[in-house]
Amino acid sequence: MRTLVILCLLCLHTLSIYANGEGSEPRLLFVFGDSYADTGNTPPNTTASWKVPYGMFWPGSPSGRWSDGFVSTDILASTLGIPSPTQYARLALNVTISGGVNFAVGGSGVTYAFGTPPFQTQAGWFANLVAAGLFTQEDLSRALFYVSVVGNDYSAYNGSLDGYFPLSHKVPLLIDQTLRTLYSLGARNFIVSSLTPLDCVPSRTAPSGFTECEKNTTTDAVILGHNHFLGNRLENITRKLENSSVLYLQQTKAMRYVLNHLSEFNLTEGLKPCCVGQCGAVNVTTGIPLYTVCENPEDHFFWDGVHPTGAGWKAVVGLYNRPRFTWFARTLSAWIGNLRL
Repeated sequence: MRTLVILCLLCLHTLSIYANGEGSEPRLLFVFGDSYADTGNTPPNTTASWKVPYGMFWPGSPSGRWSDGFVSTDILASTLGIPSPTQYARLALNVTISGGVNFAVGGSGVTYAFGTPPFQTQAGWFANLVAAGLFTQEDLSRALFYVSVVGNDYSAYNGSLDGYFPLSHKVPLLIDQTLRTLYSLGARNFIVSSLTPLDCVPSRTAPSGFTECEKNTTTDAVILGHNHFLGNRLENITRKLENSSVLYLQQTKAMRYVLNHLSEFNLTEGLKPCCVGQCGAVNVTTGIPLYTVCENPEDHFFWDGVHPTGAGWKAVVGLYNRPRFTWFARTLSAWIGNLRL
């Protein structure tokens, strides 16, 4: 099954003509956001993503990805025919920049969420690389900027109920402001994700035995509000910022669709994660894992309490090439095809 998944990813390379144009130089991909996009920027030995059983399906050991294997960045890059970008944390090791740079850090948002560098700080790291002359303005005008800020600001909120819904205005505003910062540095082509369905992640469905999504009208209102207000701000960017182009990924809708049509994607488990418990943690005295892991993660949509499996991500990203799962363009490939070479 592992071979089949990898072969499917290679098949996605056929779409690269849309991303790069026949005979043109490959586009760069710059990635910002949270654990849904992070490919190894969280510090090793301090977070679960660097511990067994993460990475058990691919590459076979922990790689800093919050999954059994691939995350959204890997699948999206493969779809576009671009190498998964170099992790920003590895630049200090003098590695070659391949395909662009991934600045995303697990736990981040646009507030300080879980205490990791927010989107604005990540944009500052990018600004430093631009100032150092690592990329030409031509590189940046052709590059793709993927932003995954999909829920940590809400999950980490610990204030009053009265202050919760206003976040659905504040978070899109801060995303908007940071996108405009990136634009001022030369970015033109933005791929921005809506929220994860916060009511359906396993950490919320555990009380029901992973049988149904949480029923919470406040959460529902926040999801709808955030996605609506962010969509309005992205539309304003396309109208007001010259030569800008935005694709708004309807991740909330895509994930709900997969969860309601599992067999269509060769999945059998929707709300129940493969890794149940404190995934990555062990008893400090006995060394016994504080979690259990399923035998076939490729059958599950969710890997742990929050994150999809690689198979789950493949299903979600694949939907972006179907109508109705993207805004401002019919599909991902249609949007790419309309970008200048």
